[in-house]
Amino acid sequence: MKNELRVALVQMEIADGDLDRNVAQAEQMVSRHASVQLYLLPELWTSGYVHAQWPALAKRTPDVLKALTGVARRQQAVIGGTLISENGSGGLSNRFWLVGTDGVLGCYDKAHLFAPMGEPAHLVPGNTRSRVPLASWTAALSICYDLRFPEMYRMDAVDGADLFLVPSEWPAERAGAMHALAMARAIENQSYLVLTNRVGVASDGTSFGGGSMIVAPDGTLIASAGAEPGVVTGTLEFDRIAAARGTLAHFARRRPGVDY
Repeated sequence: MKNELRVALVQMEIADGDLDRNVAQAEQMVSRHASVQLYLLPELWTSGYVHAQWPALAKRTPDVLKALTGVARRQQAVIGGTLISENGSGGLSNRFWLVGTDGVLGCYDKAHLFAPMGEPAHLVPGNTRSRVPLASWTAALSICYDLRFPEMYRMDAVDGADLFLVPSEWPAERAGAMHALAMARAIENQSYLVLTNRVGVASDGTSFGGGSMIVAPDGTLIASAGAEPGVVTGTLEFDRIAAARGTLAHFARRRPGVDY
């Protein structure tokens, strides 16, 4: 149906710093699942948090995007995930790229950098939000730690977003918080939220527990990937957004001077 969107959570065990291995793994995982319109990869899926290698890996981002465009064309789908990227001003950004059959559809630089994983020391934060049209949908782009900043999601929803895409590398020790925040962002904005997280143990010993999920506008968990590598799919139904917003019209009850 035209108002449905079939989504795949590509939950990877990332080989830190090994771009070629990670790209090959992602291509293989995606190619095994057809009849999907949108594939979401984790945050920093080609690299992980190998700070010393980021400058060199960023130079290869154009090649990765070219490869992703080829995969998107073969699958007749859209693919999203984040890559360390040169920002054009001599710095690096953690950039969410959304790629379709003809190339890049949109991008977003992570605005809220996560200090415990060294991001502020190595990356330049973004300063704009990003929404991308996907057929009849409007997808708002965000990344991992952004989940802790609800104002960003509310502003995107007010500006027309009905779908939040969230690539993540969320450590297992805070998995409960990730789950609760993802649920809250979907419920309070009456929008779908799609999150893909990393699994496995990084080279620095950090453990990642997966838990990738698709959350409906009413907070129903449509799909969950558990704690192992793999691909989980789910279908988003546009009518569920109208149903949620029609029954509980939160946006119409916002108060100037209180809510904005």
